[in-house]
Amino acid sequence: MKAERETADRLIAHHLVDRIGASFQGRISGVTRAGLFVKLADTCADGLIPIRTLGTEYFNYDEARHALVGSRSGAMHRLGDVVDVRLVEAQPIAGALRFELLSEGQVLPRGRNRDHIGRSPPRAKDGPGRAKPGKTKRNKSRKPERKKPGKSKTGKRG
Repeated sequence: MKAERETADRLIAHHLVDRIGASFQGRISGVTRAGLFVKLADTCADGLIPIRTLGTEYFNYDEARHALVGSRSGAMHRLGDVVDVRLVEAQPIAGALRFELLSEGQVLPRGRNRDHIGRSPPRAKDGPGRAKPGKTKRNKSRKPERKKPGKSKTGKRG
């Protein structure tokens, strides 16, 4: 099966070598620290968009969101996003394709909830250091309380 996949990749890369510079539509099929993997809609060819070609800003890999997020703009490229790409390089012997991203990433809203997109928002406190009504304040010391010998509240020694 591996040889079959490698052969298909080589044939597709050989077929696309004449179309360098052409634009295609695809879907992000993988996100890694190295960049974005894109599967083309019409040929099902797989290729890489290297992270260094995404733009002038630094992109952080967010494993939890399966995304690359721009540190300055907040532009995000996630797994499953539909993107437009340009074929930059095709290597038929290796069966490798390299793309350039033409689409803009989804920009996250600015503000304190920016890091919580896709997750539940942080809990609001009733005030600084206050516990919610009906809740008891937690003891923050890690040492368990030691009971002194003597009478307990029930009147028995223990």
